[in-house]
Formats: sequence, structure tokens, C-alpha cells
Amino acid sequence: MVLRRVLGLALVAAAVGVVAGKLWLDASGPYVEALPPYPFCGAVRAELAAGRAMEAIELAEAGGCDEELAAARAEWDRLGAVFQRCVSGVWTGRAEDGVGVACAVASDLVVFGDVRDLTRQAGRWLRGEDADEVLVALSAAGIALTFAPQVGAGNDLLKAARRAGALGEGLARSVVRLARERAWRPLAGLLSDAGRIGVKLGPARATRALAYADDADELARVARFVETAPSPLLGLKWGGKGAARLTDEALYAEALARGPAGVELAVRRGARALLARQPLVVTLAKAVYGGNARALVELVLRRATWPWVAGAAAVLALLGAALYRSGPRPRAARRPVLHSRA
Repeated sequence: MVLRRVLGLALVAAAVGVVAGKLWLDASGPYVEALPPYPFCGAVRAELAAGRAMEAIELAEAGGCDEELAAARAEWDRLGAVFQRCVSGVWTGRAEDGVGVACAVASDLVVFGDVRDLTRQAGRWLRGEDADEVLVALSAAGIALTFAPQVGAGNDLLKAARRAGALGEGLARSVVRLARERAWRPLAGLLSDAGRIGVKLGPARATRALAYADDADELARVARFVETAPSPLLGLKWGGKGAARLTDEALYAEALARGPAGVELAVRRGARALLARQPLVVTLAKAVYGGNARALVELVLRRATWPWVAGAAAVLALLGAALYRSGPRPRAARRPVLHSRA
């Protein structure tokens, strides 16, 4: 039958298409969808076992690990340890973790911290020791800008980050320069961006986010990213400063679900890292079967490796060849029968 030959040719064409499609994807990839999902809950348990409750909370929130999240928060909220860390943060201005940072920031909000730090740094200078000019500048700014709450909160976060070693040198130099020049308005804008980060993340996590800004422009970009992106600290941790430039919500969500490798790939390739952003794939999917074929194509391409592709192509080609050969063959011409006369 002619139908068998047509079907055979279609199968052979499909085999060629599978191989060609895989070659095209390898040449234009890699893609975020091809990466395996990140094992968030397992990573949470590993962080808890290592005694890193804050990191465990971040991972559990991003991965929707409810049981692990409850365990991480219980570890973090031990009352005796909380009180001890808070007292230490208020009196010394130094903090080893989020609770100490929060209490140190709270003390700065009532000017006590600014006076404390200026007194400590002045004492170091009088003893001939090196004073931290960044803390001096921030303390002076805190006193000068006392009546601007968000600016004051940002100022105190920068001080906490400076003590923790998380304040970039570029950003620190900008603060010192603006304070020396008494450029309070630009300095207030810089500190306001830091305050926006603190409002969204809280003091403990905000100090970590500040580590990814080396100047005022980068700080503003990080502040926008923190306010709009889910689990922004994980994105910054896995993708570095480049993660703050990911404004494509779909791309960031897909990348975050695949862990460090996904975020790094999204930062490196941008929108091209998302298979769903490829016009050819989307066009073919819509042509085949509306929007449902797109999900099917993505699922197959996500799982396919070269051994599977080669095997599938070989099977399709063999079936196509078999069907084609089983089709009707042209009949041989009949020879005329010669009747002999008796």
C-alpha cells in the first residue's frame, strides 16, 4: 500500500529530525531546563547538621521544605542563646550572627551605637592605633541624619556589615568620601538603598546582601533585586553580583529551582539560557498542538541524552525502512503466450 510507504518515509524523516534537533540544541545550549532540580530539603538537613541554621532557613524557604524549616527555626530561636547574642551585640557593636546584628542595629537606631562607636574609635586614635575611618564616617552620618529613619537603618546596616567584613572596599570608600565632603544628600540616597534591603530581609540577612555591592550603583541594583526577587540571598550567593541583573522572572524562577548551576547558567547566558525563550521551539510547539506540545517538547528534551537520541533515531529509521520496503512492488510485465499450431 502507498500508505505504508508514506508512513515509512515519515518515520525516517522523524529519525533525522531527532538527531538534527539534538545537534541544534547542543550547539545553541546549554539550557536551564536540562539541569536536574536542586535537592533543597537534603541541603537543608546538611546545613542543620553543620550548625548553620540561617543558611538552612534560606534553603528551606526557597524549596518549600516545611518540616525542615520548622526544625531550622527552632534551632535558631533558642532563647538562652538569643539573649546572650543580643546583649553582646548591643554592648560591643560586634555580632557573630543575625541576632547579634539585629540588636547591634537596634542600639544604633537610638544613637547610642553611633556615640559608642565614635568613642571607641577616638580612643584607638588617642592610643596611637589605627581607627576605622569607615565606622567613624558612618557614625558621624548616623548622628547627622538622626531624623531620617530609613536612612538611619541603612547606616546601621552598613556599620554591621563593616564589622562582619561584608562591606566591599569600593562601597566603604564611597561612604568615607561623601562623609568627608559632607555630601549628605548623595550619602542619604546610598544609605536609603541599604535601608530598603534591611526592610525586606531584616538586619541579619541584609548584611549578607551588602557584600554584593562595591559602589552606590551596585547597591541600588541589589536593593531592587532584593525587593522583587524570591529568595534573593540564594540568588546572590549562587550567581554573584550578576544575579542582581536577572529581571526576567520566569528565567530566575527556573534557574533558582535548579540550584547553583541553574543560577550561574542564567547569569552567564541571560534569556538565551531558557529553552522556552527559543522562538523555533515555541513556533514548532504551537504548530503541532497549541500550547500543550510545548510542555511535551520541553519534557523530552530535558531528559534526552545522546545514547537515548541515537537509539530512538535508529529504531525510527529501521521501522521506517521496514514499512517502506513492505509497500507494494511494481508488477513484472507479462510475456505474451505463444500458441503453437499442431
